Amino acid sequence: MPVPERVAKWVSQNYPRPVIDAEWLSDCCDWVSSTYNTSPSTHFHDFITHVEAQLLQSNLEDSTVPGTGLNAELVRIEERETTGSTPLLVEIRSITEIAHSAFSLLNIHQTRVDRADLGLAVETQDRQEQGQQDEDQGPIPRFPRGMLRFELSDGHTLFQAIEYRSIPELVLGETPLGFKVCFSFVLFIGYFVFPATLIQ
Repeated sequence: MPVPERVAKWVSQNYPRPVIDAEWLSDCCDWVSSTYNTSPSTHFHDFITHVEAQLLQSNLEDSTVPGTGLNAELVRIEERETTGSTPLLVEIRSITEIAHSAFSLLNIHQTRVDRADLGLAVETQDRQEQGQQDEDQGPIPRFPRGMLRFELSDGHTLFQAIEYRSIPELVLGETPLGFKVCFSFVLFIGYFVFPATLIQ
């Protein structure tokens, strides 16, 4: 079905950049209508909540229009620039801790893998047995937290970014790749230095 005008307006106001692909949005509206048996004309809040959830779970390469997100020239210049005032939706493609040595991170990663192989990284039905295992071997170690570097994408342009201050909600080893963030007026000085509004 054609994208309802109210839905299209809400999406463009809340996620102006990059532009959401009209065909993807139409297919999304069709899916939401059939799956949840709801209509934007009668249950707009529920309908748009489902549409937004699908957008934030999507690969931006599939759901956005090329060339409508980050100005690709910013990635190539060496002068101080900003991303501008219009909010930019991006997804995290990779996360790296840069304030600690690769050796220490590798050791923790291997410990986490070993513990996961023993079934200690997931909740079991037998909580009593799980508790005994955790008591014997200690808690699963978390990666140290200093400063994170990210590879971000608007769906079509990849770029590097680092935190200028810690964003506690972003955690190495826990934040899933594909996690969406939204920002504006982010400074570029050879890489992006960003605060962010976490939306997924």
